[in-house]
Amino acid sequence: MQGTSLSPLGAALLPAYLVFTIAIGWVARRRKSTAADYLNASRSLPLWIVVASFLSANCGALEIIGLSAMAAEYGVQALQFYWIGAIPAMIFVALWMIPVYMKSGVASVPEYLQARYSSNLRFLNACITAIITLLLAGISLYAMAQVLQVVLGISFWSGVLLSAVVVFIYALLGGVRATIFNEVLQLAVVLAGLVPLLVRTIELAKSPSVHAAIHRHLWKGLPLASTRAPMDVTGVAVGLGFVLSFGYWGTDFVLMQRALASRSLQEGRQVPLWAGFGKLAFSMIVVLPGLAASKLIPGLGSIIRFDQALPEMMKLFYGPAMLGLGLTAIAASLMSGLAANISAFAAVWTEDIYRAHLRRGLSERHYLRMGYAALCFATLFSIAASSLSLRFGNLMEQVQLIFSLFSAPFLAIFLLGMAHKKTTGTAALAGFFSGAGVALLHQFLVWRHCIFYGSIMSSDFHAAIYSFTTSLIIALLASRKGVEQNQSGRPALVFHWSEAVQGGNTSTLLAVAGLLLIACIALNVIWR
Repeated sequence: MQGTSLSPLGAALLPAYLVFTIAIGWVARRRKSTAADYLNASRSLPLWIVVASFLSANCGALEIIGLSAMAAEYGVQALQFYWIGAIPAMIFVALWMIPVYMKSGVASVPEYLQARYSSNLRFLNACITAIITLLLAGISLYAMAQVLQVVLGISFWSGVLLSAVVVFIYALLGGVRATIFNEVLQLAVVLAGLVPLLVRTIELAKSPSVHAAIHRHLWKGLPLASTRAPMDVTGVAVGLGFVLSFGYWGTDFVLMQRALASRSLQEGRQVPLWAGFGKLAFSMIVVLPGLAASKLIPGLGSIIRFDQALPEMMKLFYGPAMLGLGLTAIAASLMSGLAANISAFAAVWTEDIYRAHLRRGLSERHYLRMGYAALCFATLFSIAASSLSLRFGNLMEQVQLIFSLFSAPFLAIFLLGMAHKKTTGTAALAGFFSGAGVALLHQFLVWRHCIFYGSIMSSDFHAAIYSFTTSLIIALLASRKGVEQNQSGRPALVFHWSEAVQGGNTSTLLAVAGLLLIACIALNVIWR
């Protein structure tokens, strides 16, 4: 089968979309009274916009390109990232973590650490978050350039520069509000461009080879614990299903920035739950075409990178006009991830590092200018960081490595802070550094071939388990003689279950959470 070429109409869709995103940035701009308003937009947006933005921020390069590549390389196990690797954590965040964040009155994840522990923890978390957001922005740029290269024949670096310039303009114009409003548009465009490919994939499932690729077992035949198998139950259930997913959904700066933009606690708690149903839908939209690509794209994984699986499928099955829509859909998802991360870096740097630790008490105009400068720096750095992705077989391997090194130890610190009143700031620091040190040592031994795994992904899952466990144990041991922590006069820094089930619409919230969990379990049973 020959690939499709773009028609003039299809080729015009992407430039039109890029212009429209800039226009949204212009319209979304408003008089910026404070840097915090420009960079965070806390407690100011309606529920439906926040839910769409929350889902869209997650469904960027990590989802559209990374997980289709994951499906092409590892098979049906890619569904784990949507089901066990997302839904339980999203329910936990809605019931447990968002009430603590919003009742304590914080505007960001690092600010919670300062209120609960100390300014040192806030500074550390902010620095790590800044590094992670820059690396993830580079991944988004890399994926965008891959798509433009496959479909349009644009060189890698030309695609990187084009994507970076457009995102920088609309993020600079409207700040995080423009980013959030654009994420709503991007979600609609992604669905319009990818759903037809899902329909075509389902039609192709009548073919024996494609049917065999799609309808494989998720759990049957997976070893309980094995360093030789590509994946095992322990790594998937504990490493991905608990440590990495709870760490990502509960402590990720970008996602919590979206949830905290809700106008009330009741709406904020609904955000991860309604977005969870969207995650279940995206599992089909992204993973099934990737599974089919492993059988339909010659040379995938050898002469063609796994990261190019989805655009290659579009070239194969879309007509000239639809190919333009599909390209625009992927571009929208990748720009969403890029914009979210450079905006997050600007907020973390300006509010949690520069204002909180380096230059206190200056004018709001000064902090706004620093926010603009941070956006510019993040864009330039992400251009340089995009080349790092060339060293990995697919994007998800790179992403999970980043999270296993940094998110896993921070999850232990957050959970202890919310559940154990006697955990001290000193103990939290000791826990983080010990856990991160174990993860780095583990990764070094893997790179030196002293420890062997059946896949890079399995190595990342097990590293997360070791890192989290070490952090938890060390922090608990260091807190044995601690006193109850309750800084800044905020009584809601520690979770209480009685508070989680109080308030309006709690029964509805629990019902929605129950339905989401049942849907996730049912899908695992069907694909077992």
